[in-house]
This record gives sequence, C-alpha cells and structure tokens, in this order.
Amino acid sequence: MKGTAKILGVLVGVLLTLLLMGTYGLFYGYFDRGQFEIKEVQWSPSNQVAILAERSDHVALGGLEVFVLTGNHLLTSGELRHAYHSSAVVFAAESDCLKLHWDSPNRLVIRCVGPTLDRDHINAQKKQSGNTAISYENISLK
Repeated sequence: MKGTAKILGVLVGVLLTLLLMGTYGLFYGYFDRGQFEIKEVQWSPSNQVAILAERSDHVALGGLEVFVLTGNHLLTSGELRHAYHSSAVVFAAESDCLKLHWDSPNRLVIRCVGPTLDRDHINAQKKQSGNTAISYENISLK
C-alpha cells in the first residue's frame, strides 16, 4: 500500500509540474506561433532604444498588431515574443501607421502618420516607461 501511495504522489507531482509549466508558457508567449518582426529602431542620446515591432499571423481570428518597446538593447525574436506577452509593451495598436522619434534623451514620441488613430484600435498605451516619458501625436488617448 505504501508503494502505491508513493507512485500516486509522484504522478500527481509530475502532472502538477507539467500543468504549471504549460500555464506559464501559455501566458508568456511560448505557444504563440505569430511572426514577430522589427520594423523600426530609434536610439536615444542616452543609449535607450525604442523598438517598433509587428506581430502577425494567419489564423482566422488573429491578425496584425504593431507594438512599441523600450530598453537598453535590441531584442531577439524570442525576446520580442516574450516582451509582447508581458507588461513591457509601451504601446500596441491594430495599425501600421506608427513612427518613432526621440524628442529628448528621456522623451519618446509615438506618432501616427495619416489619419488619427482612434482608441478603438489601441490595445495598450502607457505614458511612462521607466524613466522615459511617452507622448503621442495624431493618436487618441485611451
């Protein structure tokens, strides 16, 4: 009887570990099969980088999403995927009209070239990322 309880305990432990790993992977982009591509990179005078990236897929309910990240180095495609599923995203929208510009060493301007980007197409929008202030031109505030 003791041997059966030990085996059952080990199996339950293994199943719980696999469940936790799967849940972690689901929420941090490990199962996201979208294509991630850097569209624009802008370096600030203080050696911060703003990255405009695009996530696209060919799934029926999926589609195009453009997002902005800031940091101190260029990201690999794996890092882009992980950052997209984290709180690191500064701005995300269902539009490809975005351009980036550093107004000062600690102020990033995200601009929509073309018609105003309305809040219905904005999925994430921050006003601050670390010590970087974010401002918007031709983009509605959410």
